[in-house]
Amino acid sequence: NTVRSKWIALSLVLTDGIAALAQPKAPTYYQDIKPILDKHCIGCHVTGGIAPFSLTSPQEVVKRAAVIAGVTSSNYMPPWPPGGDSPTFLNERKLSAEEKALLMAWAQTGAALGSPTR
Repeated sequence: NTVRSKWIALSLVLTDGIAALAQPKAPTYYQDIKPILDKHCIGCHVTGGIAPFSLTSPQEVVKRAAVIAGVTSSNYMPPWPPGGDSPTFLNERKLSAEEKALLMAWAQTGAALGSPTR
């Protein structure tokens, strides 16, 4: 019975480990969101910038997670005055579909900060 109990315990640990590996990891601010904001948003969303609020502190970003997800998924932000039928420009301020999906997933999963170091 002791051997059987150990095998059952081991199989439960392995099953839990495999299940954890199969679950996609929820995005976090430091690992997933901050790089997007640094690339596309911080040029305007800084203290004294042309945007109405700063997105340079994690707390400000978390507070606005749902709004950020909404305005980026609707293409309201980042602003890009040329229309959708315009030719491609260098250094376009457009988010990729993957970046928009990450912002949305982050907001929908609770806007976790994660760890500032990898």
